[in-house]
Amino acid sequence: MLIPLQKIKLIIIFLCLLATDIASAQTKYHPSDLFPAQPLLPPGNSYRTATGEPGPAYWQNKADYVIDVALDDKTNVITGTATITYTNNSPKALSALWLQLEQNVFKKDSRGIQSKLFLYQDPEKTTPDGGYQIDGVKLAGNKTEDIKYHIYDTRMQLELAQPLLSGQAISFSIRYRYNFPVNYKNADFLVNRTDILPTKNGNIYAVAQLYPRMCVLDDIEGWNTLPYLGNGEFYLEYGNFRVNITVPSGFIVESSGDLLNPEEVLTPTALKRWQAAKQSDLPVQIRTAKEVTDPSSRPAKVTCTWKFKLDNSRDFAWTASRSFIWEMENFKLFNGKRVMGSSLYPVESEKQGSWKRSSEYIKFTLQHFSEKWFPYPYNKAVNVASNLDGMEYPGMVFCSAKDTGNMYFAVVNHELGHTWFPMVVGSNERKYAWMDEGFNMFIDKIATKAFNKGEFIGYVEIDSPLDSLFAGKLLPIVTRPDALPGNQVYPLQYQKVSYSLALLRNQILGPERFDRAFRKYIRDWAYKHPTPWDFFRSIDSSAGEDLTWFWKSMFLENYRLDQKITKVESPAGAQPSITIENMEKAAMPLVVEITYTDGLKEHREFPVEIWEYSGVYTFTGDKKAAVAKVIIDPDKIYPDVDRSNNGYVVKK
Repeated sequence: MLIPLQKIKLIIIFLCLLATDIASAQTKYHPSDLFPAQPLLPPGNSYRTATGEPGPAYWQNKADYVIDVALDDKTNVITGTATITYTNNSPKALSALWLQLEQNVFKKDSRGIQSKLFLYQDPEKTTPDGGYQIDGVKLAGNKTEDIKYHIYDTRMQLELAQPLLSGQAISFSIRYRYNFPVNYKNADFLVNRTDILPTKNGNIYAVAQLYPRMCVLDDIEGWNTLPYLGNGEFYLEYGNFRVNITVPSGFIVESSGDLLNPEEVLTPTALKRWQAAKQSDLPVQIRTAKEVTDPSSRPAKVTCTWKFKLDNSRDFAWTASRSFIWEMENFKLFNGKRVMGSSLYPVESEKQGSWKRSSEYIKFTLQHFSEKWFPYPYNKAVNVASNLDGMEYPGMVFCSAKDTGNMYFAVVNHELGHTWFPMVVGSNERKYAWMDEGFNMFIDKIATKAFNKGEFIGYVEIDSPLDSLFAGKLLPIVTRPDALPGNQVYPLQYQKVSYSLALLRNQILGPERFDRAFRKYIRDWAYKHPTPWDFFRSIDSSAGEDLTWFWKSMFLENYRLDQKITKVESPAGAQPSITIENMEKAAMPLVVEITYTDGLKEHREFPVEIWEYSGVYTFTGDKKAAVAKVIIDPDKIYPDVDRSNNGYVVKK
């Protein structure tokens, strides 16, 4: 029980705090918002632990694909049969299955077009209606038993005659065709993810979203069936791929997977070079610029079927063209594994500051990210020149045929960086694009500093000004991509995430501590499906910090930081007293530089916990001397939105 004197002391303290609150009534800061007693994140369970790791009961389903597909380059029509083996590892029986039909976004009445996320490039042109034409769905190995299906925009539901029990698998085949999309554009990104680049020696086909793909069934939301509108990317199951691609024999084909039949699709000369490249530490041209127009550089037959294999992957893409220069290089990763880099581009892109450096950039990117974060998982990495500004798939990326200099390096590095996010760490891009784009840009920035003694450090990759990343009108980072205005996609999903993680790494946790935590997150969730909450909990647990204040300010809300010098008292012969106030809703560690009248400077750093019970913090300088100047965050590291109140100068 308290004695009266203790009560009186507590009342005095309370009145002082109350007076401080009244004096600072104009502030928006509320400590309990960022430092709550109740946890911000949902509780852990047997599927996803409170420490941010997959739990003992974690499960995910598997989708294996055998795809036979053909390209008719006269009509630009893709025809194919996808045989899918779907394994139900969930704890419940399934009476229906859901698939994604992303090509249906190109139908003239699709939700993507109606929502104006996809538009015709030229409404006056006559463009064939896009989207899948499904010719039937049958149980694999059964030519008579159809599976009833329903198509809703970019989703397809299969009705199962018998429930698919936990632990069981079902195989079925889908026959389909679609017109290769042309004369479309994405209104926000101005880029498609599957397209044709005309060149003087023939079209370059970037072929993706080319088959019906299984939706993800998970323990968080059940079936993930958000429609494909254009901005949100993909959320896919892992499995094994066997893909057979039939094209006119004049075409070179490359893909995500390993080529299984080089002797059937290459000339003896090209085959010899291909085999030599697999043993070479230097680039080898399988097909030179001079040979592009030489018919003898390709087999003399009507068509070729290229056969590829890719295991433990969430997707598959390929490219085909008569116009390719083809270069390959074999190199070693830090763990001794050898990887083949494959570059394909037209003669128009054969420039020294551009695609001639493709092999160099592939090698650096894979070696750097493998050693820094997680080993590259595939046997090959393919870089294709296209009219896409940049798009990624497992083991394969499409980059712009026109890029040069820093932009070309940045795009190749970024797109190949997607191998780690989301190809290895399989987050839900349809809802949380920042978990692949922002994480990827973050590791890109570190890689750029390490490349070729900092060759591109002096360049800026269309970065936004720091204060623009915290403008009041911006939505939170966690906003679904399709709900973001076009002008907020890049600043939020890429730049703000990259900046926030760099701030956490370099200023709050320190590089060694952060990197160790980040690597553990990647290892724990490799080939699995983490949520934002899993990421937050993983970093908290590994770092030994409750970062609620950080996650809420920077990711879950668009809170802004404004640290203000409220008062400086510098009595003669005494230590100065300095009062700082938080004016906005965010909190960050406090860095203050004091300059005394004798010219000496004092650097002070305070942890974020100074804001845990109040928005006002007062401290004294270490020196008994008069103050000439005080400044908050002199190196402008933290995202203070109003630096006009960050400085104090004594009037003479």
